[in-house]
Amino acid sequence: MFKKTRLQLTLLNSFVFIILIAILGTIIYSFVNSYIYKDVDHSLQTSIKSLEKGRPLPGPRGEPQQIISLLIWDENDQLLNANDLFNSEFIQANHTKFIQKRLKILEDIKVKNTTYRAISVKAPIDNKPVVLEFIRSTQVEHQVMNRLLIIMILGCVAGSILAIVAGFFLAEKALKPIKHAWDKQQRFVSDASHEIRTPLAVIQSRSELLLQEPNATIQEKALDISIVLKECRRLTKLVTSLLTLARSDSNEIEIERKEFPLDQLLNDVVEHYSELASFQGKEIILTSNPPITFFGDKDRIHQLIVILLDNAMKYTNEKGIIQLTSYENKNVVGIIVEDNGIGMKNEELTKIFDRFYQIDSSRTKTNSLGLGLSIAQWIVDKHGGKIKVDSTFGEGSRFELQFSKKKHV
Repeated sequence: MFKKTRLQLTLLNSFVFIILIAILGTIIYSFVNSYIYKDVDHSLQTSIKSLEKGRPLPGPRGEPQQIISLLIWDENDQLLNANDLFNSEFIQANHTKFIQKRLKILEDIKVKNTTYRAISVKAPIDNKPVVLEFIRSTQVEHQVMNRLLIIMILGCVAGSILAIVAGFFLAEKALKPIKHAWDKQQRFVSDASHEIRTPLAVIQSRSELLLQEPNATIQEKALDISIVLKECRRLTKLVTSLLTLARSDSNEIEIERKEFPLDQLLNDVVEHYSELASFQGKEIILTSNPPITFFGDKDRIHQLIVILLDNAMKYTNEKGIIQLTSYENKNVVGIIVEDNGIGMKNEELTKIFDRFYQIDSSRTKTNSLGLGLSIAQWIVDKHGGKIKVDSTFGEGSRFELQFSKKKHV
C-alpha cells in the first residue's frame, strides 16, 4: 500500500515541480527575449516617428543606415531602390517574404537562415504613393535566443529529473510519520484484540461449564459465576479505556475547564481509596496545603489521580506506603504520587506510557491492562502540563505532575 502511495506522491510532487520549472523558464525566456529585442524595436519605431514628423530619412552613409536598411516599394510591389545589405536579385528571389501586407506593425522575416525585423509605412515620394520598409538584421539576437532556449530546455530536463528524484525521497520522508502512525494503529488493534479475546474466552468457557450442569445451584457454581463477573468487569474497563483512547486520538473528547478546589478533590479520592488500601495492608498519606484552586476539567483530573493511585497500589507490596502530595507556587500547580513499591528498571521508564505495555508479570500479582498511564499522559497533555517519572528498581516510583497556572483555553 505504501509503495503505491509513495509512487503517487512522487508523481504528484514531480508534476508540481516540473510545472513550476516550466513556468519559471517561460517567464525568464520571455523577459530576456523582450530585453534583447528592445533596442531593435526602438530603432525601427524611431525611424517611423522621424518620418511622420517630417524629418529627413537617414542618408546613405549615415550612422543609422549601418543599422537599419530602407526598402522602397511601389504600388505594384516592385523594389525602387537597393543598398549594401540588399540587392535587386536577392529581393526578387525572396519577394514574397519581404513584402509586408500590414503597416506600422513589427514583423519577423526569415530568409535563408537569416532573420530580420521590419516595419512598413506608406509615404509619398515625388507625389507618388510608395511603401517604405525599414529592416534591421536580428541574426545575432536570434542566435542568442536560440542558445538560451537550448539552455532552458536542458535546464528544464535536468530540473525535471532532479524533481523526480527529490520527489521520490520527499515522498518517503513524508510517509514516515504516516507509516509510524499506521504501525502504531496496527499494534493497537492487535493488542486490543488480544486483550479482549482473553476475557471473552474465559467468559465463554465458564458459561459452557454452567450450561453443562443446568440443575446445579448458584452456591455450587459461585466460583464460576464470580469469575464470569470478574472478567465482565475487566472487559468493561478495557472497552471503556479503549474508547477513551480512540476518542482522544480523533480529538472527539472535549475538555471542560473550570476552577475547582484541588485539595478537596484529593481529599475525596484519598477518602475513597484509604479503605481499600487498608484492606490490602497499605497506607495512603495525603499532604496538601489548602486552599489550592485548579483550572481544568475536574472529572479528568479525578480520573488522572485515580489512575496514578491505582497504579501505585498495584505495584506496592503489603505494608507499603503511598504518598499523595499537592503544592503550588507562583507559576505551577503540582501533584506528586510516590510509593515504596517494586520500582522500575531504567529501560522500562521510556515504555510505561506506551499502550498495553506491562512490566514483568513475575514481579507483580496484579493483572494490568497497560492502558492507564497512556490515558494519564493524554489528560496531562490536554491540560498543557508535563509529567516526570523517577524510579529506582526495588525501592519505589515517583510521578510528579506540573500544570501551568496560566489558563489555557
